[in-house]
Amino acid sequence: MNGLSNILKPLSLLGAGFALGILAKTLYIGEDDAIIPSPRETHLPYLSPSEKAKLPYPPDALPGARDISSPYGSLRVYEWGPEHGRRVLMVHGISTPSIALAAIAHGLVRYGCRVLLFDLPGRGYSSTPSPTVHSQTSEFFIATILLVLASSSLSWTGPNSFSILGYSLGGGIAVNFASCFPSLISSVILLAPSGLIRPYHFGWQSKILYSSSLLPDWAVEQLVNWKLSNSSRPDRGQSGTAFEDELPLTEQCGDESACGPKFDIPMALEWQVQRHKGFVKSNISSLRHAPISGQHDQWTRMTNALSNRDTKGDQKTTTSHASRGATVLIMCGENDSVIIAKELETDSRKSLGGTENLLFVITPGAGHDFPITHSKEVVDAITKFWEH
Repeated sequence: MNGLSNILKPLSLLGAGFALGILAKTLYIGEDDAIIPSPRETHLPYLSPSEKAKLPYPPDALPGARDISSPYGSLRVYEWGPEHGRRVLMVHGISTPSIALAAIAHGLVRYGCRVLLFDLPGRGYSSTPSPTVHSQTSEFFIATILLVLASSSLSWTGPNSFSILGYSLGGGIAVNFASCFPSLISSVILLAPSGLIRPYHFGWQSKILYSSSLLPDWAVEQLVNWKLSNSSRPDRGQSGTAFEDELPLTEQCGDESACGPKFDIPMALEWQVQRHKGFVKSNISSLRHAPISGQHDQWTRMTNALSNRDTKGDQKTTTSHASRGATVLIMCGENDSVIIAKELETDSRKSLGGTENLLFVITPGAGHDFPITHSKEVVDAITKFWEH
């Protein structure tokens, strides 16, 4: 961010039109009871096949696409890979939809895995339930995952049914899910996960923007929209700007045969800002309510739950897919300015009870976007972790 001017400039615009702002707030309240549709319903019907193919996030971006109906609206899900392969549920971050994990997913499928990805509510091609009715809390995301699992024609339940992989916010969500349903989980893979971010990383601007009491929601939405719409290369370095830190600063893997098709992730973010009416609302709600920091107890609960399941007769490992060594793999970029590698390693080891259940890997020269820019290294680390 460029300091106070980033806040004052749009605020002055808002102040000049305060009467219109009151009207906007009224309209905002009137929308609270609705499911906000995704671009699948509001944008795609008006495009030709060639125009759809040119989108930064085309509707057929990944194999096995399906749209499921749910109490939260429509959810976009992708599932592909060998039906009897090791199963991996993948949860993306706060701003980038499923395509952020596309290269890793393709790599795992080549390894023999069955992968399941979905766009979080308010991202990509998933609808947005009103955040004032359904705050985007851990419980909200856990319920969403259960809906996604239930939509598969294959069984994703039972002892040690699948590994769960989460990136950034998805990592915090994965921890909370595993702590609630440990018997389903064979291993947990966390890529630059949220949950243990130290409070000093949140700047005053972010605290003002994302406080639920300092500014009305309509004003926060205007400010965030303005910020994202007026920055060709978003700023980095504060946890409150997690929208942008998932964007790759370097080229993605250039070998399509190894990584799958390439996507323009920054353009996909811009497309969501412009075309998904629930995108900014969802991100604000996640920054306010999702498992981003202060989750130490939840991490401890997860490792205790994963350990205790192996001592219960009805939950004992009965599948060759279960991990025999560490059950949690954490990866972090050496140069990540949001999830600081040394801090995360210290705090995660403390929360998870030492080293027995944890393998911690730092990706040299990488930032917060390493699952996109260093996808091959991530896949290699995951497969070695499973083979350990």
